[in-house]
Amino acid sequence: MKKYLWILFTLSLINGISCQNKVDTRKEEEAIKAVIEADRAAYFKQDYNGVGDCWIKEPSSVKIWVDGQKETKIVGWDNINASQKEEAENKSWDRNKSKVTFSNYLFDIAPNNAWVYHEANWEVYSNNEVMNIKQGRIVILKKVEGKWKYALFMLYKKE
Repeated sequence: MKKYLWILFTLSLINGISCQNKVDTRKEEEAIKAVIEADRAAYFKQDYNGVGDCWIKEPSSVKIWVDGQKETKIVGWDNINASQKEEAENKSWDRNKSKVTFSNYLFDIAPNNAWVYHEANWEVYSNNEVMNIKQGRIVILKKVEGKWKYALFMLYKKE
């Protein structure tokens, strides 16, 4: 009998622990998409502080662009923030006409971290010309004080 009680106790303990780690996947997916949308809105408004609100501000934060064989990697929040400020000041393209749409999301969500893949299709207006750019994006997020924030943001140009 003690053996069965011990087994029952162990199963109850495992079940109790696993129930504590349950994630409302749909709710968290929507919260993560809201961060991606807030980042887009701030980017188009050239609001680097708004873009910064989407990031954890840690030395381990990383932003990576891959274009063909060229990789640009920015490590650490201070460096990412400086880069975001420089991007916000870039007036070489018309952000009022340009747009980007996101699609094909894939999520893997744990209670306090997540990775997300999605695609971005850009229509960029510059010097009365239109450029169409397709990107794949991989984002790793951490939940900080109940809010999702980018820890790693990698984008690459798709052919």
